[in-house]
Amino acid sequence: MEFLQLEYFCDAAVSENFSHTAKKYNVPTSNISQTVKRLEAELGVKLFNRTSNRITLSEQGRIFYEGVSKGLLEISEAKNKLTGKCGELFGEIVILINTNRRLVTEAIEKFRAMFPSVSIIINHSAVSGVEYDMIVSAGAHIKGEYNTTPLLKEKMMLACLKGAYPGEKFRLSDFRGERFITMSDSFQLYEQTMLMCREEGFAPNIVIQADDPYYVRRYVEMGLGVAIVPSISWRGQFSDNIQLIDIGDHERKTVLYTPRLRTISPAVMRLSEIIFEVFSKESENALA
Repeated sequence: MEFLQLEYFCDAAVSENFSHTAKKYNVPTSNISQTVKRLEAELGVKLFNRTSNRITLSEQGRIFYEGVSKGLLEISEAKNKLTGKCGELFGEIVILINTNRRLVTEAIEKFRAMFPSVSIIINHSAVSGVEYDMIVSAGAHIKGEYNTTPLLKEKMMLACLKGAYPGEKFRLSDFRGERFITMSDSFQLYEQTMLMCREEGFAPNIVIQADDPYYVRRYVEMGLGVAIVPSISWRGQFSDNIQLIDIGDHERKTVLYTPRLRTISPAVMRLSEIIFEVFSKESENALA
């Protein structure tokens, strides 16, 4: 059993595609297939279930992957200690930020100040074929096997011009005749706006869709419509001309996703910790 064999196996376990692994390591696909077959013969178990057009980890393969991936991570950490400066991290992190960009960016800024040697690639919308090391999202549509860390739970409220709706208690359906402003349909906030309105029995009259949260807030302040907004992550972003109205028990739950079937690097682990710290502090400030 060789180190490279185990690396091939772990990558194939994540991608469930021998051709993908072969391309990554710049070797023929037959090399990956034969490597896995030799591992299976040596272990005396079937690591993958094979069909005509795909492979999937068997139960024995999943058990083997969990142990091997941890071992490879420990080897990587030991290598960093020998070849790098004490406490320094290296490598690359690919992150998808579907929501809470302000808070995640604050965490990334802190991380970069501590570990400038780590390269960070950021997407604000999913790119086909990209394997993300971490995803921050409030959506329930994330596909694949991930470990999940809850980051923030916040009420969704309605932003409008101050004084437009005097009173304390409202339902979202009370605003069915309003003009709505939201993000473009590639953003999670748009999805949540549509879902919340649908749950209350109406389709919102969306008159403006923006690609930047700044313009959603700006257009509300101009009196062009109302917007459903998160109460914590957008806290302090509006002027005094705007009021946030309680519209019931609608909530947004932001979650950090990290791949379950892939070795998590020390850099990803450290950035995950900093993201959690930033979100926890924001939540505490909101309650203060």
